[in-house]
Parts: sequence; structure tokens; C-alpha cells
Amino acid sequence: MSKTLVLFYSFEGNTRKVAEFISQELGLISEELEPVKDLKSTGFSKYIWGGKQVIMGDKPELIPIVSNIDDYDTVILGSPVWAGTFAPAIKTALEGGKLKSKKIAYFYCHDGGPGKSDAKCKKAIEINNEFISSIGLERVKTNYESVKLEALNWAREIVTDVL
Repeated sequence: MSKTLVLFYSFEGNTRKVAEFISQELGLISEELEPVKDLKSTGFSKYIWGGKQVIMGDKPELIPIVSNIDDYDTVILGSPVWAGTFAPAIKTALEGGKLKSKKIAYFYCHDGGPGKSDAKCKKAIEINNEFISSIGLERVKTNYESVKLEALNWAREIVTDVL
């Protein structure tokens, strides 16, 4: 039987909210990717420093997760959109050797500007893993009730398809 892990990075809490809802509803373990040194989520400077990290291709060091990633063959991966792509913590997980030979489904949260997050993450996933599916979730903070149902229906399909 396939084991699925919900693995995510959340800067302001929107991606966390969705990831925790999916994991609770489907009885999955969820783990948050946390950089050793993360940005502060206040003021306009967060956009400047976050954008700089994306443009420079930064891969921040992450605090180790509790779960043994080798115990899972499927990962539901979540990220906010930063400068039109996935967050640097996701880059670390995908390119730092943490995720290899997994089936990965990707969800991303944004406030109306998904950019090329979907295509860029798919490309990064396919280097060492199998890309399953993706979904963009818009305006989680203001549309949470509709977004959570959309995310849950999407995640149910993934869990069902990998069994």
C-alpha cells in the first residue's frame, strides 16, 4: 500500500492551512519545511528579500523534518508563490537530495499571480521524481471555504490514484 506525506513550506500561513486541512481530512502525516533562517513576514521588505532569494536561486538550509522521507512513496508538496515560482525551501527539498524517486503532486497558493510556478515546479520535480498533478489555489485567506474543498477533492484523487 502506498504511503503519502504532505510536505509544505508556508510563509504567512495560507499554505499551512491548506496542508493541515488535507492531512487531517485524509488521515495523512504532514510536515512543514522550515528554513534555519527564515524571512520576517512584515512590511514590504519581505517581497524584496524573498524575490532576491528566488532570483539568486538560493537554497536555504532546512531544519530536519521528523518523518523519515524514505517511508513514503508519494508526496503532496505545497508552496506559496514567490516571484512567479515556488519558494526557496521547496527548491532545497527538491534539489538537495531530500526527495528522490517519489510520486509528487504539487499545490501552490497565490493571491492572483501564479506566474510560472506550476511549470517551474513540474520541471524541478521531474529531475529526480515522477510528477503526478498540480493545482493552484487562489486567495486562500479570503476564499478558504471554497479553496479547501477544491484542495481536498484534488488530494483525494491523488491518494486514490496511487493506491
